Amino acid sequence: MTRVTGEVADGLVCHVFTSERYLRGTTLPAVAEGAETAGRSLADIEVSLPVTVVTGRDEQERDAVAAAARSQIAFYGSTPAYRGVLDAHGWGELHEQLHAASVRGEWDRMADMVDDEVVAAFTVVAEPERVGLAVRERFGDIVDRVSLATAYTFSESEWARVAADLRG
Repeated sequence: MTRVTGEVADGLVCHVFTSERYLRGTTLPAVAEGAETAGRSLADIEVSLPVTVVTGRDEQERDAVAAAARSQIAFYGSTPAYRGVLDAHGWGELHEQLHAASVRGEWDRMADMVDDEVVAAFTVVAEPERVGLAVRERFGDIVDRVSLATAYTFSESEWARVAADLRG
């Protein structure tokens, strides 16, 4: 499907359960391959990425936002269709553990299986005043648009800073 996107589409909206490694190593090369087949380039396709953000004004707030992110990662990581994203990091065993726990209905314990390394791969972790810069540093050379997915509530001034930093 991703190659076909490159052949026929004007844009790609990525899934929130992706990582920089998977995007760079799997998704975008497939889009580029499809684009080349159609006599186009990756530059002809707008890439949009929802980015999960972990941030907070203090440790308690960051921990709560991180807990929500861990739960989301655990949910997606338990789904067989998304195993390839974990495999790109050598975390196929984590998928097996999460999937088995989901089958047993152990949803409450699944987030505990997602360690800080996994969180860092699937989210941007930054102080509120650095979120825009951190997103741009990680993805600015490979995506055209981002949306932020987070349990954190930005103030109006924080949003203004994020937007300004994303624009560069």
